[in-house]
Amino acid sequence: MPPKIRVSKEQVLDRAFEMTREDGFSALTARKLAVKLGSSTQPIFRAYENMETLKEDLFYKSIDFFSDYMLQHVHEGEPAYLSMGMAYIELAREERHLFELVASVEEHEGEEIHEFLQKGDCQELLEKLPHAEQLSTEAKREVFRMVWMFTHGAATQVTAGRVELSDEQLKGMLQRAYEGFLHTLS
Repeated sequence: MPPKIRVSKEQVLDRAFEMTREDGFSALTARKLAVKLGSSTQPIFRAYENMETLKEDLFYKSIDFFSDYMLQHVHEGEPAYLSMGMAYIELAREERHLFELVASVEEHEGEEIHEFLQKGDCQELLEKLPHAEQLSTEAKREVFRMVWMFTHGAATQVTAGRVELSDEQLKGMLQRAYEGFLHTLS
């Protein structure tokens, strides 16, 4: 009898993440994943009750991937909402399959922006919002939420190929949206 191959939950998730990046979650099956892991499907279902549970972990891993990428692309001298927004749109273009998972509205309640706004990193970003010094913390969160929704919508349209805009056009739109949202709360 050959020795059993030990596969951790983290290994299953990491390999599933790689496969989702390449072909999308809809192409991911337990059998294909097992082949990539060099095992049977048993270790997968020991780690995860079913593929939907794995999909949920993939969703949150993708959210973390996008958040980390955006935070790494905050540029000195440029407002964070703008550099993060452009990084989000860029990543949505480059990581289309992960973006599809992140944007899958029917499975997820959209708690990720709420959770992001509660993080310590976000508090610093809120304090640095340009021309928003007079706003309360809650009003700053609202501006950030509105910019986030606009950015996500823009990323969705660009990624789907419904609009063709240059980075400069997108930047201009994000800036005007920010200024408009700020104006409504001032």
